[in-house]
Amino acid sequence: MDSRLSTLISDYQAAVRQAVELMAASGIERPASSTQWGDLDIRQSGELNGQIRYYKHGYGCAVHLPRGLIDFDFGSNGEIDGFDAWRLIGFAGARLCEYGFSSEADLKKVFDAAAQSDDIWFSGYLLYYLAGSNG
Repeated sequence: MDSRLSTLISDYQAAVRQAVELMAASGIERPASSTQWGDLDIRQSGELNGQIRYYKHGYGCAVHLPRGLIDFDFGSNGEIDGFDAWRLIGFAGARLCEYGFSSEADLKKVFDAAAQSDDIWFSGYLLYYLAGSNG
């Protein structure tokens, strides 16, 4: 896999883990499935411990971490390591060039190549996972 994409995915997944840990510490339980998250009776938006804003949507959440916005969906079995090109682009934001990508189109091209070479695999619904992960 392209090392730029690998680094971006790793940083994205680390930020998702941080957001989920902060949510748990704030009393929002990690769901066992994406459907359970959708049905979870919590405020659609609010603040987590440390005055970190969140917004619950569909099967996921957007969390405004100090280093930037992280938007993610839970996988069908509650996984938190899924991603897609759109979420990676949103996470990188203005720092896309710091990851070595010249544009969003450049990242999408590398992302598509990783999918074609089976370095990442599509879950069948929105999310991709690293090869070798259970997703």
